[in-house]
Amino acid sequence: MPSVTKLELPFSAVNVDELVSVLYRVSDYIAIHEVIVDEWESICDSRLVWWNHKYEGIRTKPVEFGQLMSQSYFEAHSAMAHVTEAWNTGHSIQVFEMSPETNGFYSPQSTYASTWVTWQRLGDHIVEVGCDVDEANELRDLINDQQTLVAVAARKRAIAVERERIARNLHDVVIQNLYATSLSLAVAGRGKDEETQGAFKKAISAIDEVISEIRREILHVESRKASPLRLQLEDVLIPVLHPTRADLDLLLEITELPANLESHVRAVCSEAASNAVRHGKATDVKIRLSQIKKDIFLIIEDNGIGMSPHAQLQNGLHNMRERAESLGGTMEIQPSTTGGTTVTWSVPSKGSAS
Repeated sequence: MPSVTKLELPFSAVNVDELVSVLYRVSDYIAIHEVIVDEWESICDSRLVWWNHKYEGIRTKPVEFGQLMSQSYFEAHSAMAHVTEAWNTGHSIQVFEMSPETNGFYSPQSTYASTWVTWQRLGDHIVEVGCDVDEANELRDLINDQQTLVAVAARKRAIAVERERIARNLHDVVIQNLYATSLSLAVAGRGKDEETQGAFKKAISAIDEVISEIRREILHVESRKASPLRLQLEDVLIPVLHPTRADLDLLLEITELPANLESHVRAVCSEAASNAVRHGKATDVKIRLSQIKKDIFLIIEDNGIGMSPHAQLQNGLHNMRERAESLGGTMEIQPSTTGGTTVTWSVPSKGSAS
């Protein structure tokens, strides 16, 4: 039979006083109880032997060493039931509602507060740990929101891939067939009377217009191609805009940037979009990224309430301007055609002053 080796845990090197100091400052309340048994070895009560700062904060009366649960807890019989269950099985879970009726015992920060209490046996003691259910619910909602954002981003990327597939089919199949049809009509119209040739030319002209329209749509899809740059910008913009249900129109006429510009563009897009929905109450945000000669242009336009031309730049806008100037560029803020605000941020494509 193999020998049993004691597991060496790092806690053996931890100073107990330091550990207690950390637990004392934990935001969840912690209390440690010593059980009291009767002559039949049944648990009849428990006494408090340690607690942290948070526990002191929720108690109405002063907390004292050796305080009995039967004399200090609201509905002590319910608490003792969880102590007994934890003693017998190892742990117990309780959801406790703090209300005006419990004010003689507890001092919740709000009128009603739900507390999730974990009762855990530790040797000959019971450890009581309570956390605010509202905080847990907020964390759960935050996680759900993040999962929703991931799903939205995945959906957008799937749609982008499908659009690219359709664009390829339009270019490789539909346009070629239309060209062939146009050539066939041109050949078939030769030698016909003037009226018939006119009808053929009108049909060929209509086909040419359809081809031109398809080409424009393909270019439109190409500008929204799921490039790494687009994915990066969507990753920073969707969490900002999705909670407000604001629409995003992201047009990238270039699909990559110099490495030293990417982080600046992401930061400016995020800050401008945040300002648009938080301060401007915008429901639609349009972002265009293009290159004209040797300059990169980033234009963010929204349909919000706009801003006064004499308004002092807040930290976010000030940082955006500083980013542009540090790269040898400029930033302008003007009213948009939709009544909101247009931010034009431009820098040299090399990302530095010439």
